Amino acid sequence: MARHSNGKNTFAVAGWVLALLAALILALAVGAYFLFRGNDDASTATAAASSAVEPAEESGAAISDAAARDEQAESSAAASSAPESSESAPSSAEKQPEENKPATFAENTLVLLDTSEGLAPYFNQVTQALGNTANALGEKSGLVGLWNYSSPLSETATVGYRQNIGYGEAAPVAFALQQFGTGGVPQTRSAVTAAVANAADQAAGTEQKAKVLLVTTGTAQDMDDPTFQQALADAKSDNVSLSVVHIGPGEKDAVLDDAADSFTEVTDPADQSALEKALNQAAGV
Repeated sequence: MARHSNGKNTFAVAGWVLALLAALILALAVGAYFLFRGNDDASTATAAASSAVEPAEESGAAISDAAARDEQAESSAAASSAPESSESAPSSAEKQPEENKPATFAENTLVLLDTSEGLAPYFNQVTQALGNTANALGEKSGLVGLWNYSSPLSETATVGYRQNIGYGEAAPVAFALQQFGTGGVPQTRSAVTAAVANAADQAAGTEQKAKVLLVTTGTAQDMDDPTFQQALADAKSDNVSLSVVHIGPGEKDAVLDDAADSFTEVTDPADQSALEKALNQAAGV
């Protein structure tokens, strides 16, 4: 016996299939939604991270540039300050005092002693110390001469200096120093000019160095500054030196100080040790 199809059963099957397809499509749609949303979140996070890194890199670059500029500025400052330090150092070495340095020895020494009234309080100390210096020059085979000066003490005298002993052995000079008297004023400039000219003649005649060793208490000006400077320059020669020892509280002669090769002050001639040291240094012994 044959069976006939039922229309209701056919529709029921078709509906079930459609429901299954609909569920499948819905599942795919939901999966696709979450899949794309996850990719967007990752992209957003990556972009945010990139944005955060870029400012940091820019900040690091700025810091590096600033540090480089600071180092360059420090290097420039150090370079500019170094020459100033090196330039200032010699200035101090160029300002060292020349006074009280020992003078050099000369084969011929003319002792020029101020025997004015100003020497009277110190006569014994000075002549004794100067005699010792003369003997020390003789021990080095030096020739020693002696002049004294003050001002003209007689009506016939025309100059204040007197030529006592020519260049020779030291012993007569050491003895003669004790025989002087004192008086008058120290006409130092005219005496020094004449003594330097005499020393220049001695240097030329012996072809050896000559020195004037001046022991003075001050200057009673008998020659103005320009005249003295010119006269001294004319009298002096390359082989002649001038050593000055100023003793006592009298005012020193500034022009003489400038012209001398060595200039030493002994403010207290009663200090025998200081006096002898100054005279020996001036003589170069």
